[in-house]
Amino acid sequence: MDYLLGGSAAVCAGFFSNPLDVIKTRQQLQGELQKTTRGSSQPYKGLFQSIRSVIKAEGLWGLQKGLGSALTFQFVLNSSRLGLYQTVDDLNWTRFEKDNSQRSPVLCVFWGGVSGCLGSALGCPFYMIKTQIQAQSVGKYAVGYQHHHKNTLSALINTVNKQGFFGLWRGFSGIVPRTVVASSAQLGSFSTCKDFLVQYEVFQKSLLLTAISSSMASSFCAVVCMTPFDVVATRMFNQGVDSNGKGLLYKNIVDCAMKTFRYEGLKGLYKGFVPNYCRTAPHSILNLTFWEQFKKWKNMYWPKEEIV
Repeated sequence: MDYLLGGSAAVCAGFFSNPLDVIKTRQQLQGELQKTTRGSSQPYKGLFQSIRSVIKAEGLWGLQKGLGSALTFQFVLNSSRLGLYQTVDDLNWTRFEKDNSQRSPVLCVFWGGVSGCLGSALGCPFYMIKTQIQAQSVGKYAVGYQHHHKNTLSALINTVNKQGFFGLWRGFSGIVPRTVVASSAQLGSFSTCKDFLVQYEVFQKSLLLTAISSSMASSFCAVVCMTPFDVVATRMFNQGVDSNGKGLLYKNIVDCAMKTFRYEGLKGLYKGFVPNYCRTAPHSILNLTFWEQFKKWKNMYWPKEEIV
């Protein structure tokens, strides 16, 4: 049940955060391996200009590009990630002593990373397809390699036909550090912040206030830590491949990070930071708040049986 609750909470949140995910992807691919010069034309220069560019090129629905694969990825990732994390938390593995109600930040970060690694392994194919579909546009609004997918299903089939079954996990090395770092920072800081806030009466009376406050803090930690890894993951997944299935631009995540830094500097590794935070903050608030509320309902209607 915990696994289902985690996935359902993420799907509810993903519908609202996907437009910002589209913007983040476009900004991260814009000017790939190019030195930025003053006065250069950039359709995705700022958050609001990026929104206008997407709408101008593809209409309002363009902001929900890749929604199907994005929601599938969120369900697979978070059903396993949050489900596993809740399981180990119920087993008191996030505490140094089983009779201690205070969670250990170190153990929370560790199990957040482990659960994130599992979730990213299972959801990798859908993240790749999501990235490739979100990058697709027309004319000057097209950034990065254009895969020309019709939808999620056809993208999965074409990938398997051209690159084999394991082609769905191409770029897996890029998403693992991204998700592990993000999950560790997010879940670790969320649990720690929640434990700190519930010491105060105002937070004890409001599950919503506690979840929102903890989510905002954990989102900032997650975005600061994960953005460079997120840029690398986006570029690894979106790059084209040759007839042998090898990437046209990058050999591996280290090569991608070094080339990005060489051509675009540290700023290149933090491309899309603003939409990334604007996406992650409400997504985390909705995701983790839905998760807390779903768990409350589960405990209300399906309480654990007392051990006699």
